[in-house]
Amino acid sequence: MSDFEKNRVLALYKILTAYTDEQHQISMQDILVHMDAEGYYCSEDSILRYIKQLRNELGVDVISGRGRNARYFIGNRLLEKEEMKLIIDSVNASNFSEKSIATKMIDKLKSTMSLYDAEELDRSVLGINIAKAENKKILYNVNLIQEALSKGVQISFDYMVWDRNKKLVKKSDRRYNMNPWALIWANDRYYLYGYDVKEKDGVLSERNYRVDKLDNIKLSDIPRAGKSQFRIFNANTYVSRRMGMFSGKEQVITVRIPDTLVGPFIDQFGKRITISEYTEGMLLVTFNAVASVILLGWLLGLQYVEVLEPQSVRNAMTDLIKQNMEIYSKKN
Repeated sequence: MSDFEKNRVLALYKILTAYTDEQHQISMQDILVHMDAEGYYCSEDSILRYIKQLRNELGVDVISGRGRNARYFIGNRLLEKEEMKLIIDSVNASNFSEKSIATKMIDKLKSTMSLYDAEELDRSVLGINIAKAENKKILYNVNLIQEALSKGVQISFDYMVWDRNKKLVKKSDRRYNMNPWALIWANDRYYLYGYDVKEKDGVLSERNYRVDKLDNIKLSDIPRAGKSQFRIFNANTYVSRRMGMFSGKEQVITVRIPDTLVGPFIDQFGKRITISEYTEGMLLVTFNAVASVILLGWLLGLQYVEVLEPQSVRNAMTDLIKQNMEIYSKKN
């Protein structure tokens, strides 16, 4: 096929993609008019030949009737309208991407749909007013991390935090060094998961960092370590046990709850929790988690939860309750 014919086939594909779907079929005359507008004057025989090439060589699902009054449209697409809506809703709702980046991504996704489906989708997608990440380097960071994961090397970076002026500034002057092993999507954000570069008691400590807060990422020539530890890593378990993705040592925690609160614990920690009857209407629930202040606040918010073990977590829960009571009493 000559370059000229390739251009015509691509122009036809572009027209069919943009102007047709099952509810919007076009005639041969419509196709010829669109092709002429694109600068390609064609005969009907040429169009039929190009459609055959789209079907046989590119696997495009071009559907048509028979005879002189046949109408044409794209049938099955790579993504159906309902699937596209789910993806676009996810992009809109995510915090990892700055608004302009999200808009460009959505425009690219909509370009694979017919104009009619794209317009319908625009009307059905609700605007979500959330604080988008302001770090415009997010996609660049993800690309660098993917390169490090592919090459299997250590990385270094600056870690940024918000200051009182709402600006991202370095957390400290030191560079952070890490053995990177995975990108994790959790809590509507991307996190970099991996291990420290130095062992402690023969083990590499786990670490995770928000990707939108990384800056000045550099790849090293040092091969990453931690393969044996990562072999048994389970992302779902890791995320469910770390509310807010707080790093820390996991502990076995036992609480006493009314049976009406079983649902929230299964939703958060999965079905691997241990449940046993304590007294009528009350249960003991045992689960693994990092005892972060977010976890304690969550337990406190459930109102009818008593931490039994370990004593350190019980004490931390008691201290949190006392602090809240003191703050409340001062205000009143």
